[in-house]
Amino acid sequence: MTDNPIFAVAARAEALRARGADVITLAAGEPQAATSAVVVEAAVAAVRDPVAHHYGPAQGDPALRALVAASLTDDTEAAWSADDVQIALGAKHALFLALQALVGAGDEVLVAAPGWPGHTEVVTAAGGIAVPVTADSEFRLSAEALDRCRTPRTRALILSSPGNPTGAVHPEPRLRQIADWAQRHGVWVISDDIYRAFDHTGTYRPILRVAPSLRDRTVVVGGVSKEHAMTGWRVGWLAAPPEIIAAARLHVSRTITHVPTVNQRAALAALDDHGTPAEAAQDYRRRRTMLVEALNRIDGIDCPLPDGGMFAFPDVSALLNDHGWSSGADLAAWLLDTAHVAVVPGEAFDAPGRIRLCFAVDDDTLITAIDRLRTALSPVPEADNQQLEEAR
Repeated sequence: MTDNPIFAVAARAEALRARGADVITLAAGEPQAATSAVVVEAAVAAVRDPVAHHYGPAQGDPALRALVAASLTDDTEAAWSADDVQIALGAKHALFLALQALVGAGDEVLVAAPGWPGHTEVVTAAGGIAVPVTADSEFRLSAEALDRCRTPRTRALILSSPGNPTGAVHPEPRLRQIADWAQRHGVWVISDDIYRAFDHTGTYRPILRVAPSLRDRTVVVGGVSKEHAMTGWRVGWLAAPPEIIAAARLHVSRTITHVPTVNQRAALAALDDHGTPAEAAQDYRRRRTMLVEALNRIDGIDCPLPDGGMFAFPDVSALLNDHGWSSGADLAAWLLDTAHVAVVPGEAFDAPGRIRLCFAVDDDTLITAIDRLRTALSPVPEADNQQLEEAR
């Protein structure tokens, strides 16, 4: 296993900041906003509650699990109960728990390429072999591409929609094809739904709503990190058939005992707060347009409008050729040193010639970052500056 390359970019940005540089970070996969006051107050109340000072159930707070189950019932239009849910230390831990229950030595798990490096790493951590599957020109997986990578050892597929870094949302017909393929070949689907709240086109559907017959071979992973600006709180979950939940509960019991009760109380308050995610999604949709339009006005950058998520993922290969950079990593390093803007090179996602930029920041931060990028990479027309000011 290797360290997540996204963390390496963030660490380098922090090192520059520590030396006095005014660095803007568009590299982190997290909202810039603080966790809502409602959630913080719930955590404070939990700290003062003696019940929260003691051990809790390994599977997680029953009230939190019930609320997750209710949300899944709404999403998938199928019944879920608290017994179907295991609380984890964030979505990454939930993915690991699912994989350690499913994967044995030599088992293969299909992951999207381009895709989040954490999917590959968590497969490796669980003892499996990650097999990249090349997505189409719109960054979506297809049954045909999956079948080209399938072997007798293929055990599972990790499906992320909206995806990271691409923002791709798989439409219903594509999901149905993938579900049919998985059923036909006895492949488990691990649906990473961590960006589900940030559907900018209205096309997101959970795979189990499209293909309810896949319920017995699907694990749904979620959490409060992105949707509720709670990355540091580390609360996620998996919902799955009983044998997967039993294995996950046993693993938690034997390792971390349970997710801290205070954090679970905070997550419970977050799931009760529907206004904050809706407001954030609206802001992200606007900032997505602002960033993508600005990037496309820079010669050598071709940036598609992402369906969902919180990232722009432009093709910068022409820019690399024009300026003599050999890779997206070279460009990212130059932007950090020259413009003091941190972005993630596409190589981190198996996508050389691209970079990833997060637009889950406030307007002032995004506008300043755009201005720095354009100043560093091209002449800045006065009209563009006016457009940015109007976008605020």
